[in-house]
Amino acid sequence: MSFRKNIVVKDDDGRYSKRFTNPVVPEGYRHVEGTDWKNGFRIERIKDGSLLQFVPVGSLKSNGTLDGKKYNEKFGRRPRYPDDPDELGEEPICGTMNPLWNQLQSIREYGGFYSTWPISRSEYLKPVSIPGRQPWTMVNFERAMELATSFETSNGLSSHLLYGAEYDSILEWFIESKRMTVQEIAEQIPPRDYRTFYSYDILGFGNVAVWTQEKSTKGTVIKPAVRGATLKKDGSQNPLAWRQETHRYIKRPYIGLQVALFIPIA
Repeated sequence: MSFRKNIVVKDDDGRYSKRFTNPVVPEGYRHVEGTDWKNGFRIERIKDGSLLQFVPVGSLKSNGTLDGKKYNEKFGRRPRYPDDPDELGEEPICGTMNPLWNQLQSIREYGGFYSTWPISRSEYLKPVSIPGRQPWTMVNFERAMELATSFETSNGLSSHLLYGAEYDSILEWFIESKRMTVQEIAEQIPPRDYRTFYSYDILGFGNVAVWTQEKSTKGTVIKPAVRGATLKKDGSQNPLAWRQETHRYIKRPYIGLQVALFIPIA
């Protein structure tokens, strides 16, 4: 039985913690910036300076579901900008062995989740999250999954490649906090110098797209999805809401990865 058929979550649902106004700071990290969900609550990993941003799912409207149709679940497939009829599979089956299910429970407990910036590589070839560094690209889907998992393994924490539901929640947070408009997400990006990789927003804007765990299955062929804004060959630009399923083994200089933190429930 799938989770999406069992539960409907409303804006005032008690299963979502109200603690998004004071997000948990995991062991091994310290708070460095922001006081609430609108102005950006950020933490830093003490050992290497990696910066993570809290995405306050608990404060968002219930306009998404795990099947992407009814839009009454706070964490799940949210409306595309513009809406896209293509369906990519991603739903947490009940059970503690399912990573997406576990992440959903963690989000309910803590009110949201932490996301990295597009991952870059340290001098020791380890994945780090430091704004201003060139993103780690030219990685296929399998390698992106490995790097995402290796990002955090300490203090009972773990990490994973962004789920599509997490990516969608980040877009929704941008809109509700008025960081960006729907038009900017769906059609265009604020002008900036695309010759640089610097961005102080976690999706990197026009700098690099990222692999997500959304997948389509056609026969025996499984294709993951790439999300995010990139420059195209003709000089035009894909918007942040852009999504394209592609072969899992391709490597491109404009495709990187982004990581979400999993915090177990104490």
